[in-house]
This record gives sequence, C-alpha cells and structure tokens, in this order.
Amino acid sequence: HAGFLIALGVALLVAWLLWRTTLGFEIRTVGLNPHAARYAGISIVRITVLTMAMSGFLAGMAGAVQVTGLNYRHELSFNLGYGFDAIAVALLGKVHPLGVVLAAFLFGALRNGASRMQFLTQVPVDLISVIQALILMFVAAEAIVRALYRPLFRRATEAEQMVLTRGWGEL
Repeated sequence: HAGFLIALGVALLVAWLLWRTTLGFEIRTVGLNPHAARYAGISIVRITVLTMAMSGFLAGMAGAVQVTGLNYRHELSFNLGYGFDAIAVALLGKVHPLGVVLAAFLFGALRNGASRMQFLTQVPVDLISVIQALILMFVAAEAIVRALYRPLFRRATEAEQMVLTRGWGEL
C-alpha cells in the first residue's frame, strides 16, 4: 500500500528539516548538549515540547497508515511490540532518518521472514528475536566497552599531574 511511499517521503522530510533548517539545528543542539543550547539562547523547553509533538504526530500518522492501509479497522493489540521495535530501529539507525529507513528494512525483513521460516522449516520465530538482540548488542558494543573501560583510562587530576616545565619568567 502507499504507506511505504509515505514513510520514505516523511523520512526525507525529517532529514531535510534536521539538516537544512534553523529549527533542525536547534533540535540537534538541544539533543546533543542542552547546556550549550541554553547558553546559545535556545529555549530548551520549547524545542523539547515541539520535538515531542512532532514525534507523536509521526507515530500517530504511522498508526493511521497501518490501520487504513493494512487492517482496514482497529483491532485489539493490532501492532503489539512495534514501539519497542521502533526504539531498536532508531538505535540501529544511529538516530539518522535515512539510517532508520535502512534499519527498518532490516527489521521488517527479519519479522516478515520469521513467519515464513517457521511455516516452511518449523524453526521457532523466537530465533529472529535472538538475531535482533545480537544485532543491537553488537551495535551498542562500542558504547558498552567505552563505559566499562572509562574508569581505567581516566585523566589524572591537576594534583596528580607532574609539572615538567614552566612558562617564561616563572619559577
């Protein structure tokens, strides 16, 4: 259905918004460093509320496309677990709109192939969940390793640093 084309168009629109507009610069600045954004005069509360509103709009639009394009009616628990998958897709796509599209293709292919795999080979669908978890673990491994080894490589404090030279005229 047309939801695929709508999703691609929205991803391009969000990429354009984030990297080609002042609002996108403000959103990225608040996301990366709220203290620097406040110092630069950006209203953190306004940007946060606006970003959450846009996020809710996009999620609602995705649900509306799902209902009108695939199910044709709202069923109880029609998309159970999509929110958790969306967080994993955002993590895998490095929170970049075009990376999220590629990660969504991967997760969609895995989810779609899981039922066919179970039907044809009697392999349990849970294997796909394990594969998705491994993918996320390897993507997040860099951050995990940095967090584990950061205490080992901390910088020495000023009291611990040895002064080898002084400036001109200092004793």
